[in-house]
Amino acid sequence: MKLDKFVLAQTMALLISIPPESNLGKLLSFCLVTKARENTPERDILKMTTALMEDPSSLPYWPQDVMGLDLDYTSEEWQALAKMGIKDAEEFMAVVRQELENLNL
Repeated sequence: MKLDKFVLAQTMALLISIPPESNLGKLLSFCLVTKARENTPERDILKMTTALMEDPSSLPYWPQDVMGLDLDYTSEEWQALAKMGIKDAEEFMAVVRQELENLNL
């Protein structure tokens, strides 16, 4: 995937605008600590993340699928997952969607 400078600037602005303690912030923090194997195509990762956005009920399974991309489940990944504090996947993702809608970039 080739990103231009404007897309990078938008992504950075988005990350800066999100409170770390929000559900969205916790989800993104989890994403930042997970790693994929070097040869994992970006389209596969995009497919996984898009699937979560389209079907929030997959959240209980999604983190382990993402953590398994590098075949190594690290303590940092488990800690980030625990910090998400997910008790109800649908509710967690509904809050994420609301937080996204409330962003004003």
